[in-house]
Amino acid sequence: MDKFEDDGMAVLLLYPKGWRSFDVPRELLPREAQRGNVFEVSYAHDRRRESERMAAEIRRLMNELLERNG
Repeated sequence: MDKFEDDGMAVLLLYPKGWRSFDVPRELLPREAQRGNVFEVSYAHDRRRESERMAAEIRRLMNELLERNG
């Protein structure tokens, strides 16, 4: 981790080269996190049903909007 920002975000640098950074909300990191800590981060697509539910909701809202304007 590189630093904490005043807006509650933490700036993380990709390890080991550090040539890319990304911001994450401070509350997603362990409470004891400090500048210089190294974290393992992974992404997993384990909420397929939720993704499908969200897609259906977006379709429903788009259809509702198109019906209003159509």
